[in-house]
Amino acid sequence: MGSGYAAAVERGTKLVVVVRADLAMGKGKIAAQVAHAAVTAALLEQETAAFAAWWRAGQPKVVLRIGSEAALTEIGERAKAAGLPVHAIRDAGRTQVSAGTMTCCAIGPGDTEQIDRVTGALALL
Repeated sequence: MGSGYAAAVERGTKLVVVVRADLAMGKGKIAAQVAHAAVTAALLEQETAAFAAWWRAGQPKVVLRIGSEAALTEIGERAKAAGLPVHAIRDAGRTQVSAGTMTCCAIGPGDTEQIDRVTGALALL
């Protein structure tokens, strides 16, 4: 691994999943949406140095809540502007929410400090 990997390990890496709290999803539905986000981020970022560092660190994950689709979109845009990977999850609409509803997004895996600058004000789910 190159110097990007070593730098990422030194600073720490994590994956954050930001979940909409306004949808009144049940616990099982939330768990499924968070799993969708984590799997999507892992699959789509697996060739990056940040992913390698995150994997070796034990795949640290944090789940946070946000109050609306507009706020979720805004946090995703801020994360992208900071150079972080963002993967939004839209539901298929088979159970508790309508098809196409954005339920959550994964930010990372990436540098912990960079992610915290974007998501640090959000509360834990």
